[in-house]
Amino acid sequence: MNDTIAALATPLGEGGISVIRISGENALSIATGLFHSASGLLSPPPQKVLLGEIRDPESGQVIDEVLLTYFKKPNSHTGEHVVEISGHGGTLVSTTLLQLILKQGARLAEPGEFTRRAFIHGCLDLTQAEAVADLIDAASARALTAAVSQLKGGLSRRINKLFEQLLAVQAQLEAAIDFSEEGLTFQSRETTGRQIEEVKNEIFSLVHSFRQGKIIREGMRITLIGKPNVGKSSLLNALMQEDRAIVTNIPGTTRDTLEERVRIKDIHIVIIDSAGLRDNPEIIEEEGIRRTRNALAQSDLALVLFDPSQPLDGNDELLMNEVGDKPRYVLFNKSDLEQKWAKEKIEKFLQGEKPISLSAKTGTGLEDLKEAIYNHATSGKRVGDSITITRERHRDHLQQAAEALDTASSSMVSGCSEELIAVDVTLAMEHLGSVLGKTFAEDLLDKIFGQFCIGK
Repeated sequence: MNDTIAALATPLGEGGISVIRISGENALSIATGLFHSASGLLSPPPQKVLLGEIRDPESGQVIDEVLLTYFKKPNSHTGEHVVEISGHGGTLVSTTLLQLILKQGARLAEPGEFTRRAFIHGCLDLTQAEAVADLIDAASARALTAAVSQLKGGLSRRINKLFEQLLAVQAQLEAAIDFSEEGLTFQSRETTGRQIEEVKNEIFSLVHSFRQGKIIREGMRITLIGKPNVGKSSLLNALMQEDRAIVTNIPGTTRDTLEERVRIKDIHIVIIDSAGLRDNPEIIEEEGIRRTRNALAQSDLALVLFDPSQPLDGNDELLMNEVGDKPRYVLFNKSDLEQKWAKEKIEKFLQGEKPISLSAKTGTGLEDLKEAIYNHATSGKRVGDSITITRERHRDHLQQAAEALDTASSSMVSGCSEELIAVDVTLAMEHLGSVLGKTFAEDLLDKIFGQFCIGK
């Protein structure tokens, strides 16, 4: 962490500009050893942009005309001295500039090291540092909005508030343990139990937001399921608005899963076309069916296609059993053809489940399907309506924090001692701290002595 590091902050290749970032104690001295200001300034003032040239110190050759900006610590992205050099884009010029900087004593930064230093120096907490990567990888407007919210501290503020609430609870518990004979007045166990329960419920609400958050960040995975020749590949082509999958009248044309990406409004969708499911498949089909089942297991939603223009048979029953409890929409495709399923047969077969009628060939009903998919992905909420967690790491720590508080709450009701309750509250705080990347020992001591004025 004491090294001065440097790296290209823009992608390598041809472009209008390239930006090289230097961070560390020697960032300014390394930059000024190469930079010659057009105004004659020997040392650039902080937060000012200077025009000048980068020259090879050995040959004196001008490498590029650049803009240089100096950020004095701690007012920088990393909390260290930072210099950013904006030069012309191009592989040769940018790599030549970077090599000159490395020759002056900097080392090449590791992946993510600038953001890591920002975290180490307290410029970002862990959730904000992770949001930097999410912002770069965002594949939809909703994912971008969620990443920006997290980068600006939306999730951090909520978890910090819960952390502070537990600090207050823990302060009461620890004080009751350590200073029970000092004549101090503590809040009732009922009040403490109610506070623990409130925080636990808040944390569980965050845990439950992970399903939607994961979809926002990674996109929703949808598997098309159906018998051979019900129109799965045609539906994929219709949703993509191009002929991506091979479509024929021969059953079993699709022998493998085909994965494609589309966007419905501001949600990124991964659609998997699969081999048809039926009894007694051919040998080649068996492997395709195995892959279909794997894709179904990994998907967030199944679109179960039926063809009511053909008689109902045992393979239709097989489909419903294969999907099981997986979230699904039942689709009646080929609505442009004569329908052979009687109304009473449909009601008995679906047992109250409402199908979506459509035609992948003509496009009828496609907008209804897209709206249903979007509502499932968003749970009917608009962007920014609530804080959601988007990473499994956050979900796991919050889940364990909530479970620890659930145990603490049960211990409180059972009349267990403050020592036992405090152990579980401490565990919950450690998990909240792990989400943010913080510890709490000193904060807890400050809270105790500040509340009760011990030793005055």
